[in-house]
Amino acid sequence: MVEIKYNLQIDPAAIEDNLKRIINQVYKLLPMREEGSDWEKPLETLLEELKGMDRLLLDQHKVFFSLLCKLEGLFELTESEDFDRYRGTIFECLSLLNTIKENVKEY
Repeated sequence: MVEIKYNLQIDPAAIEDNLKRIINQVYKLLPMREEGSDWEKPLETLLEELKGMDRLLLDQHKVFFSLLCKLEGLFELTESEDFDRYRGTIFECLSLLNTIKENVKEY
């Protein structure tokens, strides 16, 4: 069990499942942008959820900070010539999320 804020005991598998869902949502930002769909609103929703998760998983702040900074930076990469940087940043975010997922497994 993982002890989080408020001294709650959470099954690491529940956190891992939630992280898998978030990883899929971050990955979906790529085709959304390529297809010209609204990718900013889903990104805002992801940021809110990750901010909440950061407040609960107290020992993951360093990774969450880097992740949140990169995701916020995506809002600046809106021009067509920025797409390669956008794509690269998405993959960096996926790597950071996998790091958090692996860290949770160690609990």
